[in-house]
Amino acid sequence: MKTFCALLILLSVAYSSFGQITGKVANRQQEPVPFANVVLYHTQDSSIVSGTATDEKGMFSIPEVSAGRFYLKVSSIGYTSLQSASFEITALNQHLEIFQLILSEENTALNEVVIAAKKEMLQHTSLGKVINVQSSLITKGSNALQVLERLPGVITDRRNNQLSLNGQSGVTVMLNGRRLQLSMEELMGLLENTVADNIEKIELITSPTAGYDADGGAGIINIVLKKSEGEGTTVNVSATAGYGYREKALGSLSLSQGFDKATLFASYSFLHEVGRSGYMGGGTSNRGFLPSPSRAIFSGISRKFVRAHTITLAAEYRLTSKTTLGGDIMYARNNTHNLADNAVTWEFTNGDYLGFSALSDGFQKRNNLVSSLYVKNKLSEQSQLNFDLSYIRYTSDSPALISSNYFDRQGNPMIPQNPIFTAGNRGESLSNILAGVLAIDYSLELNNKVSAGFGVKGSLAENRNDSKIERKLEESWEIDPRSQSAVYSQEKIAAIYAQWKYVLHPKSTIQAGLRYEYWQREVNLYDKPFTMAKLFPTVTYTFTPSDKATLSINYNRRISRPAYTDLISNLFYNDPTFVFSGNPLLKPTLTDVLKADYTTRGLTLGLSLQHEVHPILRYQITTNQTKDIGISSPQNLDYQKSINLFVSYPLSVTKWWKIWASSTTSLRNYKVSYSLKPAEKTFVFQNLNLSQNIVLPKNFEVELSGWYNFPFFEGTNHIKGFGVLNAGIAKKLPRNRGTFQLSLPDVLRSFGVHTHISGMTPIVFNISTVAHWRDESAFYQVVKLTYSRSFGKSTAHTLKRSDNEEKDRIK
Repeated sequence: MKTFCALLILLSVAYSSFGQITGKVANRQQEPVPFANVVLYHTQDSSIVSGTATDEKGMFSIPEVSAGRFYLKVSSIGYTSLQSASFEITALNQHLEIFQLILSEENTALNEVVIAAKKEMLQHTSLGKVINVQSSLITKGSNALQVLERLPGVITDRRNNQLSLNGQSGVTVMLNGRRLQLSMEELMGLLENTVADNIEKIELITSPTAGYDADGGAGIINIVLKKSEGEGTTVNVSATAGYGYREKALGSLSLSQGFDKATLFASYSFLHEVGRSGYMGGGTSNRGFLPSPSRAIFSGISRKFVRAHTITLAAEYRLTSKTTLGGDIMYARNNTHNLADNAVTWEFTNGDYLGFSALSDGFQKRNNLVSSLYVKNKLSEQSQLNFDLSYIRYTSDSPALISSNYFDRQGNPMIPQNPIFTAGNRGESLSNILAGVLAIDYSLELNNKVSAGFGVKGSLAENRNDSKIERKLEESWEIDPRSQSAVYSQEKIAAIYAQWKYVLHPKSTIQAGLRYEYWQREVNLYDKPFTMAKLFPTVTYTFTPSDKATLSINYNRRISRPAYTDLISNLFYNDPTFVFSGNPLLKPTLTDVLKADYTTRGLTLGLSLQHEVHPILRYQITTNQTKDIGISSPQNLDYQKSINLFVSYPLSVTKWWKIWASSTTSLRNYKVSYSLKPAEKTFVFQNLNLSQNIVLPKNFEVELSGWYNFPFFEGTNHIKGFGVLNAGIAKKLPRNRGTFQLSLPDVLRSFGVHTHISGMTPIVFNISTVAHWRDESAFYQVVKLTYSRSFGKSTAHTLKRSDNEEKDRIK
C-alpha cells in the first residue's frame, strides 16, 4: 500500500510539470456534443500533439501538454469541423480553460444514406464491454440469441435454456436497460424472436454501479434496440433467405423520422424458420423401481417450425428546452410447432429387455409486450430528474400430446406391467406474466470534482401458471398426481440507492455506491412468503496515467434470484422414468466480486476474485422422496470460488485486416451436496474468442469469427470442449444500391455438446450417462443470403442522447 501511495505522489509531481487544456464542445442550441473528436496540433508545423474525445456532457481534457503554441481541431458526425484560434501554454499559464467551442450542424440531404464511418465492433468502458453488432457481417439474418452466442465471454446453452457470462451463471438480461422479468425458457424464446437487424449494440456490464438492479451475479447483458438519430426520413429494408435442415426466411423494415423537436421510429420484422436438433447417448443406472440395474441407449430428434412477428415503436418529444418526454413499445408474437421423436432401450441385468419410442407433438403460442414511458427533466446545468415507468406482459399457451409405444427385443409391440410406463401423456400449460416498474433518478453535479446520483425503484410482478398433465392408462386418461397446477406467484421488489463520484486528481476518480433492496415472493402453494432485505455496495477506483492507459479497481455485491419457474413448474416427460420439474427449496445466489482492469493501446487485462454462495445450476438430476422417478431440476451448489483472468486485444495486421482476440481463464473451486455424497472440485475453465475482418478490393469484405470452450465441470457433470467457427462475406453495390451478405454459421459443423452426467461425482441411482447434443448446424450446413439497403435523408439532430444518459434513464 505504501508503494502504491508513493507511486501516486510521484505521478502527481510529474504531472504538475505539464500543462492542461480543458473545455466544452456544444452546438448552436447550447447543447453539449458528446463523443466529439478533439485533436491538439503544434502551430509551427501542424503536427499532432495529442487528442481525446468529449464525454457525455461535452467536456474534454488534454493533460501533459508541454510549453508551446497550439491550436485545436474539433469534429463530430453531423457537424462542420471547427479549428480554434492559436493559443500558448507557458510555465506561468499551465492550465488553459476554453469556455465553449460551438459546432455548426451540417445539413446534408442524400438520396440514400451512406455510412461514412463504421464503429469498432468491441469497445471497453468502465462498466464492461460494448459490442456494436451492426459492425459484424454475421449479424445479418440472425436473431438476438444467435448474436449473443458469438460475443466474447457469453455462452448460450439452448439445450438447457441457460446463459453464462465469462463462464459464470446468474446473468440478468435487459432490453433497452429494463430487466426482463421472465424465466430463462421464456427469455430464450423472446431472444429468438428478436431480429438482429433491429439491435444497435449489446452491453456486457460486468462492473455495474449501485444505480443498476442488484440482480445478476455474473453481470448484465443489455440489448439496445435502434432508434431514430437525425432529422429527416430514413428507411431501412433487409431480406434474408436461407437453408439448412429446411427453409429459413427473415424480413425487416424500419422507418426513422426526425423533426426539430421530436423523433419517431418504427420497425416490423417477420421470421419463418424450420430447424432441427438432436441428442443421443447411453449409460448405466440402478433405479429401484425397474426390474434390475440396466444399460440404456437413448436418442431424441426435435424439429421446430417457427413463425414470428415483431413490431417496435419509439418516440421522443422535447416539451421545453429542459423537459423531454419519450416512450417505446415492442410487441412480439410467436407460433412454434415442436415435433420430437424420443427413443430408449433398456437392457436389464436379469435378462429382460424393453424398448420405448414416443412422438411428442407440441404447440406454443407466445405473446410478449415490453413498453415504457419516461420523462427527463433538466432542472439546471448541474442537475437532472428522470421518471421511468415500464410495463411487461407475457402470455403463453403450450398444449402437447405424447404418444408412446413399447416393444420387445424382436421389435414386437408389448404392454409393460409396471404402471410407470404409460401409453402416453398429454397436457397444457397456460402462463401469464405481468410486471410493472416505476423508477425515479436524480443526478447532481456539486462542482467540477463531485457528482452524485440518487434513486428509488419499485416493481410488482405477477405470475400465473395453470397446467395439468394427464397420463394414458389403457384407453382412459387420468391426472398425473405428481403434476402441479394453478400456481400463482407474486414478487415485490423495492430499492433505494445513492451513488457518488469524486475526482481525486485529474487522473484519478473514485465512485462509491450503496443499494438497498427489499424482496418478497409469495407462492399460493406455500404458507409463508419468502423475504430478503440486503445492502449491495459497489466501489470503483479509476486511474488514468495517460490518454492511452486506464487502471480500474472495482468491488461489488450482487444477487441472482431464481425465476418462479425454477421453484415450481409444470412437469414434462423425456421418457416415462424421467421428468423435468422445479425446486421449491431453491435459494438465491449472493455474489461478491473484486476485480482490476488495465487497458492500454487497445490491450485489456482483467483479474477478478469471485465468491458465490448457493450458485444455481439448472437441469441437475435428483429424485423424489419415494425414489420412484428421476427428476431434472434446478439445484444450489454450496459455494463456488474463482480467480478469473480476462485478456482482450485488437490487432491491426494491415489497414485492411483487423483481428479481435479475447480469452477468459478461470480457476474454480466448488462444492456440491445434492449428489450421493458431498463432493468438491477444483478445475480450470478456459474460453477463447476470435474475430477478424478483412477488407478486399471492389467493395468486398470478409469476416471470420469463432469461439471455443475447453473441457469444464458443471455441478455433477463433466462437459467436453466445444466451439464454433462462423464466416461471412459482403459485397457493397456501386452507387449505394445496397449490400449483399452471405453468412455461413458453424462452417465446420461442430456445434455439439458432449456431457458426462455424473462425470464429477456419483449421483442418484448411480447414473453414469454420456449424452451428445447437436445443433442444426452440426447436422447440416446452414447458408443465409441477405440483401439490405437504406433510403432517405439524414441531418444532424438536436435531440441527442448519450449512452450514459440512456443508462441513467433506464436504471
